[in-house]
Amino acid sequence: MASEARASRTRRPLWATRNGALLAAAIVSSAIAWWMIAWPVATLANTASHKGHFALTFAHMVGGTGMLFLGGLNLYLAARNDSFGLHRRVGKAYLAFGTFGASVAIAITLSHAHKTAGGPILTNATVSLLMLASAWLCFAALGWRAARNRRFTSHGQWMVRSYVLVWSFVFCRIASRVSNIDDIGGGEAFIWLSWVAPLLVCEMILHWDEGARKIPRASSPRPADAAPGDE
Repeated sequence: MASEARASRTRRPLWATRNGALLAAAIVSSAIAWWMIAWPVATLANTASHKGHFALTFAHMVGGTGMLFLGGLNLYLAARNDSFGLHRRVGKAYLAFGTFGASVAIAITLSHAHKTAGGPILTNATVSLLMLASAWLCFAALGWRAARNRRFTSHGQWMVRSYVLVWSFVFCRIASRVSNIDDIGGGEAFIWLSWVAPLLVCEMILHWDEGARKIPRASSPRPADAAPGDE
């Protein structure tokens, strides 16, 4: 009991850890991107820019907002590991908002919104966005299944992957404001890199310890009065 009390006193706050710092950076950048991209939609300030499909855009904004902030909150609750009931309720809301937002994103991508009149619907860029939304739906479904089967380590990893994909959309939106970003493969290569690259980094972090050097197990001490042949 004394050792547990000492451990609780010396435990670092979440934001002082590597994972906490990454989560804080993701939430701050998400807030910036929300203000840049979602705020004009939420306030109905740019309806003219989405003429003919503003309802879908507004619905996507609602779903995306829930994904961004509920996902970050739930990763924080999971790291604390002391509010399981709240974590479970927030997680269900995250999945609901995310499924709604990703489904609307697929519908927008498969429509003529923001495309040249008479041009093709499926381009390299739209296929990348379709794969991003589909990947989120797959990861979320695998995370939900793992939780249902009480495979909580696997559940946590799938949820982290799903949130990385949510943040990747944020990263894409922020980076798109950088001048000359379209020079990277005509802009289409950048759309792929904006979510594939963060996902690869996520995989390295999740599985880094699995490739660490094994620490040899200490052999059990032999009783002082045991003879060599008694082992």
